[in-house]
Amino acid sequence: MDAAAFRKLVDRIQVLHAPSHALATFGATRVSYHLVSPVDDMKDRTRLRKGTVLSEKPKILTPEALTERFQGFGRKASEFAQWLSPAYGDLLRALEYNFKNKDLRTRVLAGGPAEVAERIIADLKRREAPDEAVIGCPDAAWGLALMKFTLDHAARSFPVQVRDLERRGLFDPVRKEEDRHRQEIERLFAAARADHSAVELLGRKLREYGFFSEYEDRFLSFF
Repeated sequence: MDAAAFRKLVDRIQVLHAPSHALATFGATRVSYHLVSPVDDMKDRTRLRKGTVLSEKPKILTPEALTERFQGFGRKASEFAQWLSPAYGDLLRALEYNFKNKDLRTRVLAGGPAEVAERIIADLKRREAPDEAVIGCPDAAWGLALMKFTLDHAARSFPVQVRDLERRGLFDPVRKEEDRHRQEIERLFAAARADHSAVELLGRKLREYGFFSEYEDRFLSFF
């Protein structure tokens, strides 16, 4: 898929009804969804996909392997994730989410997508369902639509979660990054003890992270 094709798919995704609740900061959140898509070669028919996205408890870390965060989003999930990752990198540098698409059910209904979506939204309002979403999308890109909706919902929830984490003293990216660097340095010291060829890399990392003066005696002991 090239950039133009991806952009064309994204432009056809519409969140017709968004959930009112933010993702939970210290627990899992479930959002039920209704994906409505036109059925190719079937006039006045709509494919409805229903299920639940489980957003697992976030934790502070660097964003690695975005594609591993999505389970059950269709066979093209890895490809879609690669296209989405640049747009959501800042969000995922601060908080990681693991998203699981569960209980997916699919059926074809009479009526066009707009008509079907209208009926579903009216039912949600009647039931006062705060954790359900209605999304319009191309049939072939349902996984992309669900992934984009999930990440957008995470982005909307982000300011609330930062406040929650700050209140508990858990949101300190600078300190966390320093901790990760120190853990890496300790692993390199262990590697250098086993294999002297790792000493050069250790020295380079100590200077890169600004730790050389602190670890100088330990480092020079290799010589």
